[in-house]
Amino acid sequence: ATATGTGTIAMGRRKLSLTAEQRGEGEDVMTTNKEKTYNVVCVSDANYMQHTAVMLCSLFEINPTKTFHVFLITDNPSYAHLVEDAGRKLKELCFQHGATLSFCPCPLENIKDLPVGQWSTFMYLKLFIPTVLPDRVTRCLFLDVDLVINDDIAALYDTELGESVLAACEDLPECMAFKPRLGLKPEDVYVNSGVMVCDVEKWRAMQARENIFDFTRSIAANIRNEQDVIATYFRGRIKLLPIKWNMVTFYFMQQPKIFDKYLPQLPEARRHPAIVHFAAPIKPWYSDCQHPYRHLYRKYLRKTPWRGAKFERYEQLTPRQRFNKLVKLFLSSVGLRKDPLYLVKK
Repeated sequence: ATATGTGTIAMGRRKLSLTAEQRGEGEDVMTTNKEKTYNVVCVSDANYMQHTAVMLCSLFEINPTKTFHVFLITDNPSYAHLVEDAGRKLKELCFQHGATLSFCPCPLENIKDLPVGQWSTFMYLKLFIPTVLPDRVTRCLFLDVDLVINDDIAALYDTELGESVLAACEDLPECMAFKPRLGLKPEDVYVNSGVMVCDVEKWRAMQARENIFDFTRSIAANIRNEQDVIATYFRGRIKLLPIKWNMVTFYFMQQPKIFDKYLPQLPEARRHPAIVHFAAPIKPWYSDCQHPYRHLYRKYLRKTPWRGAKFERYEQLTPRQRFNKLVKLFLSSVGLRKDPLYLVKK
């Protein structure tokens, strides 16, 4: 895929032409004055609009004096649906907070051949960042939609990258097992791609030398997901962030899955996480979620057009199984049971 100044994404013989509105041109009135605009990118579809709204609402509420331009990357079928219903609600939410929202539809069918492991092709849409953003955008903050912002993001957004192209938090210790498969050395960085500060200008320069999707296909036999691609494509050009900027669920376990070098950061990051990433199957939109910060999701949900959403159960348990689980949770909460998977704040 290559980008042109007119907003066309070339995918082999096919081209995707974006309108001025989709590219975010001609509608961002704040770019004409001297006020700083924070460019935020996320990937979502019609099924995840509620969660996208919660994430963005938390971003806006915690950063009330900042001006945001949100670029929502989605697939073409979702875009056709979003402009009619849920997307309109999301635009209204952004407008209420003085933010601009631009939809960036991408041809998902052109990357259906990429390996997906246990996930879906949708995860690769974030790799379109340098091609769908307008040329004037030289830096952006990528955010997954299953998270909540809990602190001022200025320091994160303005992270000094030096020669790096991305800044992100290191993934779980399990990633060490992936590196031999990817041809990475133990000291090479493997990150969680849910929160990334991106130097889009440098990324475009890399893209001009080697298209990231061509690169992905060249190593397709070795990869399982887009994080594999990011670790290998940006090898040597990724800066690590403090863990508070991407506090995944596994860091809240009584026996956290985390590299030892981050343990000194953990107590403060648990008490005051800057970004809470609900990176586990039982997310806060399920009634049986036990995450210690699930209340933040519900707090911001009440401030969106999806405030009346119902919470279903994730685990389908018998009454006896549910009772036994509740007893175990209670015993863990009062310190009478040491469950390594029990989630804590401190």
